[in-house]
Amino acid sequence: MKVKIIIFIVISILISINQNAQTNGRSGRNYIQIVIPESDTVKTELPRYRLAANTLPSSKVTINGKPVKVYKNGVFVYLFKLDTGENKFTIVSRNKRGRATKKLIFIREDKKLESTPEDTLRIEDEMMLPDKELWLEEGDILQVRIKGTPNCIATFMNGKLMYELPPEETGGLKGIYTGTYKVKPEDNIWQKKITFKLENAAGEFVEKKSQARISIIPSGLPRVGITTGERVYLNYGLGTNRLGGAKLSFLEPGIKLIINGKTGEQYRVKLTGNLNAWIPVEQVKLLPPGSFMPVTLTDSWNVYGDKKYDYVVVNLNEKIPYSTRQEVNPTKIIVDLYGAVSNTNWITQHLNTNEIKNVYYEQVEDGLFRITIIPKHKQIWGYKIGYKGKSLVIRIKKHPKKFAISNFKFIIDAGHGGKNKGALGATGVQEKEVTLSIAKKLKLLLEKNGAKVSLTRSSDVYTKNTERLDKIAKSGADILISIHANSVGMATNPVRASGTSTYYKHICFRPLSQAIYKRMLELGLKQFGNIGSFNFTLNSPTGIPNVLVETAFISNPLDEMKLVNKTFQKKIAQKIVLGIKDFLRSVKKDNLNE
Repeated sequence: MKVKIIIFIVISILISINQNAQTNGRSGRNYIQIVIPESDTVKTELPRYRLAANTLPSSKVTINGKPVKVYKNGVFVYLFKLDTGENKFTIVSRNKRGRATKKLIFIREDKKLESTPEDTLRIEDEMMLPDKELWLEEGDILQVRIKGTPNCIATFMNGKLMYELPPEETGGLKGIYTGTYKVKPEDNIWQKKITFKLENAAGEFVEKKSQARISIIPSGLPRVGITTGERVYLNYGLGTNRLGGAKLSFLEPGIKLIINGKTGEQYRVKLTGNLNAWIPVEQVKLLPPGSFMPVTLTDSWNVYGDKKYDYVVVNLNEKIPYSTRQEVNPTKIIVDLYGAVSNTNWITQHLNTNEIKNVYYEQVEDGLFRITIIPKHKQIWGYKIGYKGKSLVIRIKKHPKKFAISNFKFIIDAGHGGKNKGALGATGVQEKEVTLSIAKKLKLLLEKNGAKVSLTRSSDVYTKNTERLDKIAKSGADILISIHANSVGMATNPVRASGTSTYYKHICFRPLSQAIYKRMLELGLKQFGNIGSFNFTLNSPTGIPNVLVETAFISNPLDEMKLVNKTFQKKIAQKIVLGIKDFLRSVKKDNLNE
């Protein structure tokens, strides 16, 4: 029994020593803690991969014998160059407390395509188009592509000829065949795979079907769909990145759309004769075939105000899609209605409007009706678009009467939280920790200035962006500040990217982001930019002036040292407050000059 207890104690001590070595060497021994990558063995297609790690300060670190800079807090970073196949790296840290070693293996998978051998007649799976389900209507162009044996005759859809591209257009690959077909009124195909045929000079041939199915249905399109669910949006196109596709508009449920095509999991939406958009399939319920297309006449308008808002109400007989944008110098709010034709013979404007100087419309083209609102002031404080019944309502927030910071209510969003850690620093610090700490300090400073402040999160909890938006909308806040810490990608040298930046989506909210950016640069941080048209969820609302502050790069060792410093975090909060005050002063000055 005593032997078992002794073994248990020894094991516990060893575990304790290992844990302490992983938390900045509290055991007193030298150590290496690797934060990125998160595994000792990594499979990747990247030609480079970054390292973020830490050891005891004053250590000498080498990677495969090559010296690496160690910062005063023990952090070291590196960018591995990877050859195809297995890459082994040995990291060694030495100091008077001993030697620590870590081994990493990167397996770079080379998926570079090669030309199909000419002595083998075949059609490959790689590069085949279409690769997603398609719905096409009359006049659409079907584009097809295959990779196969070079110097053959390629056809699709019962003999339609394809053309072999020259190698200089394909990165040196031979046997890349493409073709197009314009959909005709008499075509009628439903959920069929395309058959490709490749024939060589000897008359031998091979056939292969596409994985994706197509539907050519001129008589069955367009269809009518109706928006469902929360946070419905229209994308400009099918492009995407880590922020998603570029958004044209956010809509509410119950709006009818003209669906005239499909690619993969997105429906194509016809807005006008010259403009299409895209919407995720799960956000649309298709109505039965034969449902009337959503078109509407505009009726009379009513323009009036109450204590908080001015309103523009346009009577319609159908809920149709819309989009909005802003212009500056002079300031304009522009709302486009898709599927509307003017039958407006008067606009009733009441004298109790404080923010609307003028409002007018134009029929830009068939099915595109444009509303233009000219505010009395240069700065917009938010507006919301929606339907009440079948009437379109544009609600514009009135201008503040006083511009002291104590007259405003703020909501601060600390980026990430809970299972969403955000970016990682080489010390192991997580973005979610830094953002919450800065957000709380900013809240205290704003409150000391007399402002009312709320947070989207006050602890380490996971909250969806849609839930944050709902909290922002219900808060009644005047200004939204989002706090984040920037980071580079896995294949970028973390030393080369540093500094601060601010982000906005809507042009009339840029002055707030500029004012804070200028103050943030006083901290000695490098310029990374004031970035507009940013496709981030919390930059999307038009109802509240907002800015995203990427305080500094947590992936950069020097920036990270600043970000984890509580005194520097307070300085960040102070500069944001000063930027807000600068913004408010500039708005007040503009008002005096109007």
